Amino acid sequence: MRKGEEMFIFKIIIVVFGLIEIMTNGYYLFGKDKIMKAKLQHRELPEEITILQLKVKVMLMFLSGCLFFITGIASFFKEKEYLLFLSLIFFNLYALCEALYYRYWKVFGFFIVSIFMTLIYIFLRS
Repeated sequence: MRKGEEMFIFKIIIVVFGLIEIMTNGYYLFGKDKIMKAKLQHRELPEEITILQLKVKVMLMFLSGCLFFITGIASFFKEKEYLLFLSLIFFNLYALCEALYYRYWKVFGFFIVSIFMTLIYIFLRS
C-alpha cells in the first residue's frame, strides 16, 4: 500500500462504524419495545444492568456513532482531520468512565479496544 492509503481505510472504517452504531442503537432507541434487544448487542455489560442503564448506554453509543460518522466524513478534508482524533479521545473517556462505573471485566475489555483504535490512529498519523 502507498503511504496514506492505510489512513484512508481507517477513516472509512470509522465512518462505517459510526453508521452501524447509528443504525443499531437508533433501532433500539426509537423502535417500540426494542430496548431489551440492545442487551444482546451490548454483552459487555453486566447481567444485572437496569433498563435505565441500558437506555443510557444505547443513547451514548448512538451519539458516539453520530460523532464518528460526522468526524469521519469531515476527516477526509485535510484541515478537519483533528476532529477524528478528538472523537477518538472522547470515545476513550466514555469507555473509561463506563469501565470505572461498572467495574466489570468485559467493560474493561471494551475500554482497551477503544484505546487500540486511538493507538492505530496515532500510528497511522506518524
